[in-house]
Amino acid sequence: MKKKTLAERLELYVMVEGSKKHSSSKLLLASSAVVSVGTILIPPPAEAAIVYSGVQNKVVSAGQGPQQVDFNGDGVFEFTFKLSAFAPYTYSQKLAVTGTAAKVIESEGKPSRLNGNYTISSQRLFASVNNDDLAVGGTSAATGGNFLGAQGYLGVTFEIDSNSHYGWIQYKANNDASVGTIIDWAYEDTPGKAIKTPKKFNWNLFLPAMTAGRKIK
Repeated sequence: MKKKTLAERLELYVMVEGSKKHSSSKLLLASSAVVSVGTILIPPPAEAAIVYSGVQNKVVSAGQGPQQVDFNGDGVFEFTFKLSAFAPYTYSQKLAVTGTAAKVIESEGKPSRLNGNYTISSQRLFASVNNDDLAVGGTSAATGGNFLGAQGYLGVTFEIDSNSHYGWIQYKANNDASVGTIIDWAYEDTPGKAIKTPKKFNWNLFLPAMTAGRKIK
C-alpha cells in the first residue's frame, strides 16, 4: 500500500465494545500486523480481530466490467458489483450474492446505505440479493437506489467454514450511476461477533505508531 494512499485516507476502523473506558477502545497497531495481498489484519487487544482490505477503490463502470469482493482471500467472491445499461444514458449499479450464505442489510427491497458507527450483527434484517439496485440514474429513467450520488456502507454477512461472520463494504456511486466505486471493506474474524462501520479519523496520526508498534490511546 502506498504511503500517499494512506495519507489521503481519513478513516479509522475501530471496534469499540461497551464503555469508552474499556481497554478494547485502544487499537493495537503493531509492526507485526499482517500486510499481504492488500489485506491488513488489525487486532484489538485479546478479544477479536478485524480483517481490513486496505483502500481498494475498485471502479464499477462500462470500461471496467464487474468487480468482486473476497473478504477472507479464499478465492470465493462473496459479492459482485456490476453496471447495467438499458435505454440510452440509463445506468444501474447492481449488487449480487456470489458466495456461501452471503446477505446484505436491506430496506424496502434495496441494499441499505449505512452511516459510520453502525453496529452490524444478528439483530439486523439481512436479505439475499440478486442484481439488486444500489443506484439507478440517467436521462431516460427514474432515479433510485440508496447510493445514487452518495457514499456509505453496506452491512453484510457471509460464511466461513459454515460459520456466520459480519462485515461492511464502503461504496459510492456518481450522480447518474454510470460509475460506482468499492472503496474498501472489513469483517470480524470471530464467528457471530458484531462489527461497527468506521468512525472518521486522521490516518497521519496513526502511521508513526504503526511503524513503531505502539498502542494508541
